[in-house]
Amino acid sequence: MTNELQHLVDALAQRLRRPVAIDDAAFRLLTYSSQSGDVDELRKTVVLTRDVPPDCLTWLRGFELSKAAQPVRLPANPVLRADPRVAIPVRCQGMHFGCLWLIERDSAIDDADLAVASAFADQAGEILFRERISSELEHARSGELLRDLISDEAGTRISAAARLAEHGLFAARGNVVCLAVVADGPELDEDDRLALSASLDRAAHSLPARECLRMVRPAHGVLVTTEPALRHCPDLPRMLHGTASRLLGKTGKSHDVVVGVGQASPTLADVVFSYRGALQAARVANAVPLFRPVAEFAKLGVYGLLAGLPPDRLPGQLDSMVSRLLETDPSLFATAELFLDRAGDVRTVADALSVHRASIYPRLRRIEQVTGVDLADGEQRLALHLGIKVARMQRLV
Repeated sequence: MTNELQHLVDALAQRLRRPVAIDDAAFRLLTYSSQSGDVDELRKTVVLTRDVPPDCLTWLRGFELSKAAQPVRLPANPVLRADPRVAIPVRCQGMHFGCLWLIERDSAIDDADLAVASAFADQAGEILFRERISSELEHARSGELLRDLISDEAGTRISAAARLAEHGLFAARGNVVCLAVVADGPELDEDDRLALSASLDRAAHSLPARECLRMVRPAHGVLVTTEPALRHCPDLPRMLHGTASRLLGKTGKSHDVVVGVGQASPTLADVVFSYRGALQAARVANAVPLFRPVAEFAKLGVYGLLAGLPPDRLPGQLDSMVSRLLETDPSLFATAELFLDRAGDVRTVADALSVHRASIYPRLRRIEQVTGVDLADGEQRLALHLGIKVARMQRLV
């Protein structure tokens, strides 16, 4: 938050001789004056945690402050340890930015002081309006540079990274990571892209302002952040998936949303490789339910290699073995996959299938007969294993 808004709050607090705070439209604390014994326990909690307790949030939303045009007096709430307070809407150009708060702990605020506070709230609205415009311009500029950052041209990427750093739009602390949110299903229209953009914006609120870039491409959304920021907010990929699924669901179309997390890149100019990895991880998640709803490129195993190939370049010569397996008995496919995934551990395969271990050996002999593969031969096992994974990627099963 700018020093301008902080100076405004401090000036009002000094003039009224009482604490002042401003929060945004979601009741998140933006700035506050020095706090003294005049504040209640609720204010102390919010200042210390920078967050509003859920029960308090429900209470505040009941007053519909976003629709208020004049100051609203809130009564005391002993359960929430909240003294009487006044919420003055902070608005500009018809936009609601939040509220300016005054606590009436020992004495009520008279009309003269309320008029002064309202004038200050109007000034706060102008400051926040200017910041909103500036933020949107910055977002547009950073979005353009992000497009260059994931270009196929190395020179373009290096130039974009330098400009992002020069203009203070991205400050890399350590490695850089890209997330891709992909909606499988009908082609994305304008409403879908707006929903995707809103989900990226909400995810960005959990990250440091200078450690997040985001944009929407024709078929997916892109978010770039730093590895330290992602470690600090490890639930971010699942939060992004949940928000995108919910908002896209409101458009009335059926989209299967997945999020891919790319490998860490050492520099911002190299984030294109993390971007490609994120898309490959999302592709695997779409094809293999095991990896949904969030797939990390680093955990894809052999699927990471297969996902790097165009669909028409996947080794089709392996399909015949798998096809024979599926046509003969789909349960043989499941047994073969488990056997190969578990490095030939029959006991583990039997436990996974909930059958007796002795029943696995006849299945393995049948798999050899159908496929023509000698499971004792390492290269033949590898060929069959790869064919099974290709079938998964091609959604044959």
